[in-house]
Parts: sequence; C-alpha cells; structure tokens
Amino acid sequence: MIKVKYKINDDNKIIYLDVKGHANYALHGEDLICASASSIVFGLLNGLDEHKDNIQIKELKNHIEVINNSNSEIVYNYLELAIIQLKTIEESYAEYIKIERI
Repeated sequence: MIKVKYKINDDNKIIYLDVKGHANYALHGEDLICASASSIVFGLLNGLDEHKDNIQIKELKNHIEVINNSNSEIVYNYLELAIIQLKTIEESYAEYIKIERI
C-alpha cells in the first residue's frame, strides 16, 4: 500500500509531505496505481526543484519526504495540487493508497 501523510500549518498550508510504499495493485512494472502516484510525486519534485530555497527533499527507495520551510505561494500550491491528485486516486483505489493528514 502507498501511504501518504501530510501536515499543515496554522494558515492551512502544507508544510510536510511523506509518500512511501508500493501499491501492489499489479506486478512490478505493470502497477498503474504506483505509476500514477509516482508520476504525481515526481512532477511535484520537478516543480519544487525550481523553488528549492527552504525546502528539504529526501529521496529513498519507495519513499519521498518533503519538508517545506518556504513561504512561497507557488510551493504551497504545488503541494496542495499533489495532495488533490493523490486523493483522486484514493477515491477509486482506497485499498492501494491511503492519505492521512497528521
């Protein structure tokens, strides 16, 4: 299962995102749920790469962690959009992806 956790600040802005695991929807290399989630997360990372100041990104095998200490509205928007997209997957495939606000 893919587990997504995120945290917001007092201004309702996402300051932390943690994505880890594997959906196990299909065989490795054929898993559309993992491919979809990975596409969203790597698109997010590509966008954040343009606005690196005050953002920490940890990339491990099957695990991405983003710590946002930025005050950039663009960064907040990227993170919010990623959560919205991941929640869209969760709506149809909740047994393979779980999203939790912490």
